[in-house]
Amino acid sequence: MNKEPETYEELIRKKRCIELTNYYSLSEFELNQIYDFLTTNPNGQILGGESNITLKNGDVIANVLVSKKINSAIDGLTMSNTIFNIIQHYEPSSSYHSSGGSSSNNNNNNNNNNNNNNR
Repeated sequence: MNKEPETYEELIRKKRCIELTNYYSLSEFELNQIYDFLTTNPNGQILGGESNITLKNGDVIANVLVSKKINSAIDGLTMSNTIFNIIQHYEPSSSYHSSGGSSSNNNNNNNNNNNNNNR
């Protein structure tokens, strides 16, 4: 980025823009676009999806940048002048263990067999 921060807010904004490159493939031009958008739109939001980044101000979409997500550990992110929120990728477990019920039944059966053998 070609901007030198002069205030704390500008420093944080620049840091967040640079951190964005850990998750999306962005050119310096696109990073400057995002930085400038957040500078001129204090309530603006950056929404990262699977293959694009949306620059949004309220309900108005100002721009959509086509950008490849480079980190498979996330599903997306939300960024603004006040937040940087990662949406972690979640894969539900595909294995279902039903051994709890049958295991306790086996233990009961074993206990009954042992009791019967002791008589």
